Amino acid sequence: MKRRSGEPEITRAPFPCFSLSLLLPFLVFLILPCSCSRTVRPVLERLDPASMPTFFDDLDRPSLKAAVQQSLIALRRKKETESLAFGEEQLSVGRIRDGLTAFLAFLESEADLQLALQRDFEVYRVATPVLFTGYYEPLLDGNLVRTERYRYPLYRRPDDLVEVDLSAFLPEHAGERLYGRVVNGKLLPYFSREEIDSQGVLAGKGYELVWVDDPVARFFLHIQGSGQIQLPAGRRLRVGYAGTNGKAYQSIGKWLLDQGKLRSGETSAPAIRRYLHNHPEEQDTIFSHNQRYIFFQIAPITADGPRGSLGVPLTPGRSLATDPKIYPPGALGFIRTRRPVVDAQKRVTWKEFSRFVLLQDRGAAITGWGRADLFWGSGDDTEAGSMAQEGEFYLVVKKP
Repeated sequence: MKRRSGEPEITRAPFPCFSLSLLLPFLVFLILPCSCSRTVRPVLERLDPASMPTFFDDLDRPSLKAAVQQSLIALRRKKETESLAFGEEQLSVGRIRDGLTAFLAFLESEADLQLALQRDFEVYRVATPVLFTGYYEPLLDGNLVRTERYRYPLYRRPDDLVEVDLSAFLPEHAGERLYGRVVNGKLLPYFSREEIDSQGVLAGKGYELVWVDDPVARFFLHIQGSGQIQLPAGRRLRVGYAGTNGKAYQSIGKWLLDQGKLRSGETSAPAIRRYLHNHPEEQDTIFSHNQRYIFFQIAPITADGPRGSLGVPLTPGRSLATDPKIYPPGALGFIRTRRPVVDAQKRVTWKEFSRFVLLQDRGAAITGWGRADLFWGSGDDTEAGSMAQEGEFYLVVKKP
């Protein structure tokens, strides 16, 4: 993770002596609300054509076309006048969809994208630093029945899990949901990770979908939200997100750092995995720090990738998870940052890259302007788990 440079040294002049009678009016002035206007820098800065970045894309054009088409499929399911978040403003679904349609036409015609975007589109830069991380679809070994080896269950969505749309009661909480269970006519918080996995409150109730052989891999599957299960007979299953217990996500990497169990700069997913595998006696305690729990459903294995929050397949290297409360789902973006490259000896080097992306997913840990998560694909997590770099993020929308 890129670190910010240290604060500049500040030299302070000696504070002069004042009598309390002279100082008191000054202190009152400081604590009273100031009526003077302040210039607040917008988080989204619209760029003039001359200031637009060079839209160099390091990936192939077919993958970009595929990702754009998936966003269009998702947005065509929505009403033309439905609004999507765009910072503190709103954009209509129709405007986002029209922009993607025009962009796809440019791709099909082999047009000069730089000129086309400068002429027909507005480009907005996210003014705050953005930390880009990576996620992937893991592959786990599992079985449809419990055995001595396969004894860690993945649960389907429990029948008593209640999901409440808060906007039905408080319109200002649009898009927010509450999860719980009803006990004696009262809605209570749903069971935590510790209660489910360590205390077994759901065990034996018929909610088990499949059993896996590695509790660490199971925990990381919860973080990723979907994955594939390799069965002993050679068949594979895909499991996808079906619900959550509603608890807030807590980073075990940060907890391990705070506890002094990992050092700064060594909190990548591979490093956390190594620590967990080397300290099995600590696993339950560490897992329980993140009380958020994910429930799964069986999904078909197809040539497409797993589905994101938009309900369409994710495209490796192109699909980005962002906060839908401020970023418009389905929209076109452009990123510039550095990515890890892992060699055969698992050594990591860093390479600059830039590319177009589509905002097609969300994540519990991906909140605010300063976070974005890039979908890496299926299989090995070494590169995706090592990805943690600040970079530049742009949103691209068609002119009204």
